[in-house]
Amino acid sequence: AEVLVLERKSGSLRRLLTTPIRRYEILIGHYLAMLVMIFTQVVILIVFAQVFLAVPYFDAPLATFLVAISTAAFAAAMGLLISTISKTSEQVVVYSLVPMFILSGLGGAWVPLEVTGDAFQKVAYLTPLAWSMTGFRNIVERGQGLESVLFPVTVVTGFTFIVFCMAVWRFRFEEA
Repeated sequence: AEVLVLERKSGSLRRLLTTPIRRYEILIGHYLAMLVMIFTQVVILIVFAQVFLAVPYFDAPLATFLVAISTAAFAAAMGLLISTISKTSEQVVVYSLVPMFILSGLGGAWVPLEVTGDAFQKVAYLTPLAWSMTGFRNIVERGQGLESVLFPVTVVTGFTFIVFCMAVWRFRFEEA
């Protein structure tokens, strides 16, 4: 997310706007760069867990790929949104940490949702991370395959679309 802030400060975003590249292509390029970086990190974590911790991600490789790519796509969209509302590098850090703590705490990354109350679970499933966690848990804990992750992946993709549209709507090329 900090890349767009740095590009604004250095003037390189303003120079990009003078090229024949369309404005939406600049945003998509930044989004794709974030997506590749985040997906690579997720793949490294999955491979590490599979190889060194014997977590059975590769029992359902296509299902694992779909959950991983949808999760990375959401994180990249969130990064793009954060970059559009941040004016300084410090704001990027704060605007990244707050949703990270809220989404991971609510989404079941800290505590399995099954041990929380009904009200907490209902709120949790209003977050994309709860759906990502459900997809991964369907693969790893429940030994399920592709069919078990299609709905969670669809929900996370919906969140991704909403957040990406918010980022595009919020981005001001005039501030470049």
